[in-house]
Amino acid sequence: MDIKNINLADYIQSGAGANGASYDCIADNTIMLKLYNTDYPTDTISHELDVARKVYEIGVPSPKPGELVTDGERIGIRFKRIVGKRSFSRMVADEPERYDEFTREFARCCLKLHSIKCPEGMFPDAKPQFQALLDADVYLNAEQKAKASAFLKNIPDTMTALHGDMHIGNVISTLPLGAPLSHPHDLYFIDLGYFAHGYPLLDLGMMRCMCITADEEFRSKELHIDGALAAKVWETFIDEYFHGKFTVEEADALILPYQALKCFLIEYNINGFLPPHYEELVKNVDWDSYI
Repeated sequence: MDIKNINLADYIQSGAGANGASYDCIADNTIMLKLYNTDYPTDTISHELDVARKVYEIGVPSPKPGELVTDGERIGIRFKRIVGKRSFSRMVADEPERYDEFTREFARCCLKLHSIKCPEGMFPDAKPQFQALLDADVYLNAEQKAKASAFLKNIPDTMTALHGDMHIGNVISTLPLGAPLSHPHDLYFIDLGYFAHGYPLLDLGMMRCMCITADEEFRSKELHIDGALAAKVWETFIDEYFHGKFTVEEADALILPYQALKCFLIEYNINGFLPPHYEELVKNVDWDSYI
């Protein structure tokens, strides 16, 4: 594996998240760097770079990926820098009175992603991935697992592009602060390590996790907004994504089992121990009503 050495003094930190931090190159404003935490597996980082290259190749709007690098302690990926970027979560936090218009643009961006069909064999099928996560789950009993597995098996098989970690923190915009949406700007998907093909409601399951189920401390850190505003974002997202077909209550009921499947991914990512509110959600799904 070819990993290029860099001097971190040549970069200035521009952001931080659960898995690492981002930096801008001081001498070259076309380069940004994402450095992962020291405990993040090298193979996973290499996989994320491979996925990012493929996603870029099929035309999904995303920052052009470069190469693997290390500062001697952490490993990361260099990308083409998107100058003037803000995540949709940061946009809503900066201008909360505009949450409705920002959320609707985000929803339209997600619909465009879900209109893309993945080339055969280029990306993994989400269903086997979730079956493996379900098999490893420690919260459901054997009967519940069997019912959840039956639900998963019955999910339609599609080649629809899935982000895998879809929420308002993982789409960035070049819209300047205070500018109307009519101002020229671009949108890009980021953090594409779980990109796959499958049924779009799996992506909506993660969106609901972040907006509705996450605790206040985590949501504030990752999305920069509180629960009340996140709930408004979720309601607006549902209205725009489904073109007003469902109320938020109807959409919640529809998305619940897909959200539970996403909880198994969260369980895996935090080493097998779900926060109580996620554990309660997973245990209380009436799988019989969805099979």
